[in-house]
Amino acid sequence: MATLSMGVAIPAYELGSASGIDVSSYATIGTNINAEIAYFYSWHAGVAVMINYSTNPVDNVRLADGYLDSSPAFKTVSAESESFRGISGLAGMIFDIPVNKYFSFTFKMMGGLYNVYKPAALINTTTVFSTVNYYESSTNETVFAIYGSGGVRGGVNEHFNIHLNASYIGSTFNFNYKRNSSEVNQEVHIGVLSITGGVSYLF
Repeated sequence: MATLSMGVAIPAYELGSASGIDVSSYATIGTNINAEIAYFYSWHAGVAVMINYSTNPVDNVRLADGYLDSSPAFKTVSAESESFRGISGLAGMIFDIPVNKYFSFTFKMMGGLYNVYKPAALINTTTVFSTVNYYESSTNETVFAIYGSGGVRGGVNEHFNIHLNASYIGSTFNFNYKRNSSEVNQEVHIGVLSITGGVSYLF
């Protein structure tokens, strides 16, 4: 069975927590897309491999507000940044529990490598006496992550199904980057909750 899905990617845990001056705190809802190949070795269970990709823009207004709140010396702050991006290669189990001939519940549990790109950011601040710019460099890290999902699947005909899934992937990352000339080591748990819909083709 080959599956293609697309939907929304919702930041979770410390990704999008809306606190402090870390760029990760201000990630917003983005897009998720994934492609999967599954082989069922029995009526209800199988194995699957998946490529999973998500992107989450950064709310620059809230990032600027975070800097503004961090120091009474700042009078105005503006921010520019890229988006967080995550891509994973996963493998694991898939379970299909039929309700009737046309409708079933599906569950997946997978593990694999998860790469997250922490974007660069430029923050412009002004004080009473001067202008100070803060530049955060970009970085990316790859770790092992767990992926789980549950959803429903409905048959259209002998070969095509449509489906709706809710999934979560997450792990802890250690980002090492620079804020101007200062070294920053940030340990952050990045999670993404995705709600997707798509189509499957049964070989």
